[in-house]
Amino acid sequence: MTETAKPEKRPKQPSAKLAEIFAKMNMSELPAMSHNVQELISLTHSSRSAAYELAKVILKDYSLTKKVLQVVNSAYYSLGRPVNSISKAVTILGFDAVRDLATAIALFEDFIRAGLEKDAISKILTRSFLSAIQARDLAFEKDLKVMPEEAFICALLHNLGKIIVCLYLPDRYREIEEKIKAGMAQNKAARAVLDDLTFEEIGEEVAAFWNLSERVIAAMKTDPAQPRDMYDSLAYLRNLSSFSNQLVDHICEEKSLDGLMALYGGRLSISKEEALVVVNRSVEASEDISDSIRYGLSKLKMRSRLRYAEDVVRNPERAKKRKMMEAEEGEEPEGEEPREETVEVLDDLAISQDKSINDFIHDITETLMGPFNINDFYINLLEGLYRGIGFDRVLLAIMSIQADKKVLVGRFGLGDIDPAGITNFEYNLNVPGVVAQALKNGKDMAVPPNTAGAFPENMKYLVKDRTVYLFPICLDGKPIGMIYLDRKKGRPKLDAAMVKATRLFRDFAVMAIRKLRGGKK
Repeated sequence: MTETAKPEKRPKQPSAKLAEIFAKMNMSELPAMSHNVQELISLTHSSRSAAYELAKVILKDYSLTKKVLQVVNSAYYSLGRPVNSISKAVTILGFDAVRDLATAIALFEDFIRAGLEKDAISKILTRSFLSAIQARDLAFEKDLKVMPEEAFICALLHNLGKIIVCLYLPDRYREIEEKIKAGMAQNKAARAVLDDLTFEEIGEEVAAFWNLSERVIAAMKTDPAQPRDMYDSLAYLRNLSSFSNQLVDHICEEKSLDGLMALYGGRLSISKEEALVVVNRSVEASEDISDSIRYGLSKLKMRSRLRYAEDVVRNPERAKKRKMMEAEEGEEPEGEEPREETVEVLDDLAISQDKSINDFIHDITETLMGPFNINDFYINLLEGLYRGIGFDRVLLAIMSIQADKKVLVGRFGLGDIDPAGITNFEYNLNVPGVVAQALKNGKDMAVPPNTAGAFPENMKYLVKDRTVYLFPICLDGKPIGMIYLDRKKGRPKLDAAMVKATRLFRDFAVMAIRKLRGGKK
């Protein structure tokens, strides 16, 4: 097998030229990519069994959680019944689909929130998203030696430099666009305006500064070399990213596809007709994703541009007549454009707490009726407690017998708790305190904030300024674990209905464990 060429190492700090450009905007440094986006992109190479890690990242941001669920429940997926939990969405749609969707939404939110040029940003981001879908689909359909999810991320970020300039240097971006319209090549126009830098160079430097992967940076090349052989995965990744983005650009700008297909058609084993089908499919898949993408599609007049491209390939005479009519009468409107306020990505929708609890209960009950993975079950359970009832943190700990002692060890957690906080959760049951007391007596307990002597020193980091709720998990009268939950000081205490619902979720955990043990009483 031929070894794939490795991309060259990139510096982790922006170049002097890049720093100089951003200094002109009175910025001390380039803003960091949001932590959520970085975490989602880092999951590209994760095992598909890491549904827990994906759910944790999405659930950290309540707004992102609602937006992802809104899309999952849109006409785009048509699942037949509402999906009210991230873990359920991962189970139904798959790890890759939910991760890619969340990454795209989070990126759109980051960039649209940061920019002033809403129309320009929406157009660029929409083009990038369409390209990402196409690259993902082609990687799969053409059986290329490229992971479809990696193709999606690389194509999505291929034009990062252009996005950054549009966001932070809008005047210069408009100047470059004017030069391109006047007939100047993009790289030449960018160098003339950006102190001899191109969009590609800026994208590479920004990506390196944000610690994105070497393959993402390598895939920003606009003139990739032909793959040496079928195993040259990096070259295929570069070609997919470049082709899918240029394909969308050519259609949006109504350019002939002849030159593009002559360059990439053989490399990717794709014809003009196939390419148009892929673009059409990406537009259909995007229309129900978000208000922002719909806005971008409308601004790009994507349906009209695509019809023209199809006519050029299949009915050149009709395409010529159409252009003549447009020249005489002006372009026909694509339809009523969304109002300006719809630019915001997936506006938050209120979620009824009672409905949410009931939906989680329904999902968990349904899961218990068939075969299930216990780890996925735990995540759905914790998400029901975290989102459905409304805790700031939830943590599942399991009893472990170690030499001369019994300890509770953290297994899963959600909310404002880092991974170390979960893995470091360890309680020696020989040590007096409310945890040992709750387990010994099998009693649910609520502990007011900062209660003296309630918790040992190694738990102070976790319980400070929190109302803590302890719900032991017992099987046949013997404690086997505990659900730890808390709320920040000052938040309302649980009412009777919430306590009842929390106990029901705890009982679900007992039922799941009992079922896995063969239904023994």
